[in-house]
Amino acid sequence: MGYTTEFSGKFQLDRPLFDFQALYLLDFARTRRVKRSLSILTTIPDPGREAVGLPLGEEGGYFINESHPQAAESVIDENRPPKGQPGLYCQWQPTSDGCAIEWNGHEKFYRYVEWLQYLIIHFIIPWGYQLNGTVTYSGELSSDRGQIVVVDNRIVQPQDAEDKLAFATSPVLVPQSVWVGLYAVHNADPTRLVSWVATLQRAIDLGYPETASWIEENLTKLYAPGIDRGFVSIETGEMFLPSCYPIGN
Repeated sequence: MGYTTEFSGKFQLDRPLFDFQALYLLDFARTRRVKRSLSILTTIPDPGREAVGLPLGEEGGYFINESHPQAAESVIDENRPPKGQPGLYCQWQPTSDGCAIEWNGHEKFYRYVEWLQYLIIHFIIPWGYQLNGTVTYSGELSSDRGQIVVVDNRIVQPQDAEDKLAFATSPVLVPQSVWVGLYAVHNADPTRLVSWVATLQRAIDLGYPETASWIEENLTKLYAPGIDRGFVSIETGEMFLPSCYPIGN
């Protein structure tokens, strides 16, 4: 199951990465990006991250020493990435010579534009590099074809990459009348939210028809992302993060 996109080409750096930077990015792409406990991470050595001068980051976002015996204990939620990261895996990595960034060849690379924007903001720019180039992509659907174009650390195609990253890492805004229904379903049975059909029916049963209508109208664009990132009421600012996934190892 899942959807696979393939990529051809590389984004060139203006000069080679230092070995410790390339090794960090390779490990960053290799590890599952999950929410972790900072109090536990502070007791775990992380030499690859320390070599590039990075902190642990919010919810352990920069941590890479996944193979350490205690690393599993630090996981808070293995089904959600740390705050600010758009997914569980970043599949952009340095080339073997450290002169470019390319796809690592693994299947099911989601939010690839958002991940590239993340790398530019968090690593490429702070480390003082310039990234340029064009990579073509081809999804399983014949209509899913295109290019990603980077000019001097800016993704010019597709447009609005910064907004895409912000949206992919933020809770979903919903009207209060919808939020209260989603929250009521969550309080009754958090596991139900995994199934939009079950959630829709439960919302109706609990007396929230507006929530049911909203789910039906916004299933893929807003409901599914909200399950991962949470829902915020537009009117009150109240927020909750669905706990419908199993947590832990």
